[in-house]
Amino acid sequence: MKCNCHNLPDIFYIDQAPHGFAESLHQEDIGNWLRLYSCPSCGTLWVIDEWEKYQDQVVSRIKDRTDWSGQERTAERKQLLLKSRGGRAEETCIWSGCNAKRIKGVVYCLDHLWKTGARR
Repeated sequence: MKCNCHNLPDIFYIDQAPHGFAESLHQEDIGNWLRLYSCPSCGTLWVIDEWEKYQDQVVSRIKDRTDWSGQERTAERKQLLLKSRGGRAEETCIWSGCNAKRIKGVVYCLDHLWKTGARR
């Protein structure tokens, strides 16, 4: 069976995956609110967030299964958030003392929007 792993970004929301993507993967391990999967065709490793009612599931390509559940992917997730919101605006963040550019459609910069708990 031919896969599409090479055409997929390194990080994306599960609802943006091709139809049947998650179902085609082989579960390797379970971690803290994460599951490790591998593609049976190409062997690519994917970490998928456990389903949670108030959070969007994120899929992340990983290169090494060593400590896969403890790897910090905050920087990549922040970039995914930035992309999902359409980038930065020209105005500055309203957080006291912050001069960073706002994210389009909100009054906060990326770091302060992240602190509010926003993930998409």
